[in-house]
Amino acid sequence: MKNTTTDKKYYRRLLAVLQKSNGTTFADIAKEHGVSIRSVQRWISAYIQMGTCGLEIKKTSSTKSRITDEDREIILSVLFNDPNIFGYIRNTWSLRSLANCLTEELDIPISFRHLQRTLKDMGIRCKRPKLELENGSGYIKGKKKVKNYKK
Repeated sequence: MKNTTTDKKYYRRLLAVLQKSNGTTFADIAKEHGVSIRSVQRWISAYIQMGTCGLEIKKTSSTKSRITDEDREIILSVLFNDPNIFGYIRNTWSLRSLANCLTEELDIPISFRHLQRTLKDMGIRCKRPKLELENGSGYIKGKKKVKNYKK
C-alpha cells in the first residue's frame, strides 16, 4: 500500500473514497472533482473490490504500428501517383480506394481509418472531392448531380 503519492488522479480518487465514507453524496463528490457521477461510483466500487490498488491509474499499453517506415514511403509514392496506373478509373485518390490498393495490390494491410490516421501523422491533409458545375448546356443536369451528391 502506498503511503505517499505524487499522482493527482490517484489522490483525487482516494479523496473521493474518503468523502464517501464521511457520508458525502456521489453527486457532491462528482461536482467537487469535476467528473461524472458514474466515475465516482466506479472508483468506490473499485475500492470496495480491490482496495487502494483498484484506484491506481493503469498504464496504457501502446501497440506498435504495423506500418513501417518503408511502408510509409510506399504509401507516399502511391499517393502522389495517378490512380490510373493501378487500374482505377479516377483522377484523384479517395482514402477508401487508396486503402484498397495498398491492401490488395501492394500487400500492405491497412484499413481506411488507419490510413487516415497515418496520413495525418505524416502531415498530409485529406479533403473530400468537390463537384463543380459545367457551364453551358449541361448546367441543369450537373446541378442535379451535385444536389444528389450532397445527399
